[in-house]
Amino acid sequence: MSTIADHAGADALTTEVSDVYVARQPIFDRDRRLVGYELLYRPSLAAGGAGENDPSVMTGSIMVNSLLGVWLQPLTGGTQAWVNFGRESLLRHDFDLLNPRDYVIELLETVPCDEETTTACRELRARGFTLALDDFVANLQQYDPIVRQAQVVKLSVLGETEPQVRESVARLVGLPVRLLAEKVEDKAMYGLCRSLGFSLFQGHYFSRPETVSRKDLPGQMAAIARLMHVTRDPNSRDSDIERGFRADPGLSLKLLKIVNSAASGGNGIESLHHAIRLIGRQPLYRWLALLFATSAPRGDDVSRELLLTAIERGRFCEVLAEKAGRQGTSGSLFLTGLLSTFDAILGVPMVALVEQVRVSGDVEAALLTGTGPHAPILALATSYSRGQWDTAIELGSRLELVDHLAPCYAEASAWARDLMVHH
Repeated sequence: MSTIADHAGADALTTEVSDVYVARQPIFDRDRRLVGYELLYRPSLAAGGAGENDPSVMTGSIMVNSLLGVWLQPLTGGTQAWVNFGRESLLRHDFDLLNPRDYVIELLETVPCDEETTTACRELRARGFTLALDDFVANLQQYDPIVRQAQVVKLSVLGETEPQVRESVARLVGLPVRLLAEKVEDKAMYGLCRSLGFSLFQGHYFSRPETVSRKDLPGQMAAIARLMHVTRDPNSRDSDIERGFRADPGLSLKLLKIVNSAASGGNGIESLHHAIRLIGRQPLYRWLALLFATSAPRGDDVSRELLLTAIERGRFCEVLAEKAGRQGTSGSLFLTGLLSTFDAILGVPMVALVEQVRVSGDVEAALLTGTGPHAPILALATSYSRGQWDTAIELGSRLELVDHLAPCYAEASAWARDLMVHH
């Protein structure tokens, strides 16, 4: 049986920026307002379907490669994502990795109704998820325990006659579910379904599935970026961070090394949860940023030099912030400097990189528009490291940091080179 951890582990072997493909088809309400997108696996940009793939693998691919907080918002525009679940995805509680505000769990009609699946449906409902059933009406009596857990039932109306659609609707009378008309092909069928009380609609009459492509980070970097986001999120729990480490044995080992390196009393670590509490969130976030950098591809001399520059600039920004009396934001400035060259390293636009790493507003402003409280120190560090002396002296004078430029840069350069040697 494959698991989310299996997919994450396979991802960790990826060393190049990759393209991720997800098809989305909109779902509308009776007033033709967008309420969500059904997300569908696609192996390539040209593929018209999912191909011969296991439903569990397809669900895992969508969740791990593209949806775990990395680019859900631009994909769905803030509406809910409808994700298909097979039996394996349901029973191993893949929904535990998702936010019920953002997702609707759509159970495939191939899922059998038994004690295990019924219990899992009750559990996902208890978590606050909306449960939608994909065309279960043909076996309504057999699936009664699951149907009674559902809030939405989808009915495929493709090729159906009016009497057949009416009969299907009649079988659902009395159940507290919303009806979604799927595969609506023309205006006449839309009108019929609307008159019969359907409240949700999906099909080619409205919009065909659109395949969206997005540059994704290498697997290890993507996993670390997700952990950085969870670590920074004030609403997340330590158990959420622990789950991210548990999904990747290599990252778990690095966490234990981080605890010892941080001199946090790492002797006698009892668990990953214990290690997270020992190091604390802010130090952990900074170490994750370092892991993010050192996990970047460095296949040739150019990429290695770019990576060295990124780490050096991050440290340079950090020590300049400390000299400027901004110790409270030094870690944030380290990340700002670190990411400032990663668009070149990974070959992705800075806006896409910032979106995937999900940085704070101050970091984003400095990287994308050169504004905000972090922008002056980033500009100073950048100009000095590039040998733009006039600009560096002007900015340094303004920030009262001119006398610190040479020693801080020397310290940052030595620190970065030492780090590269040991990673």
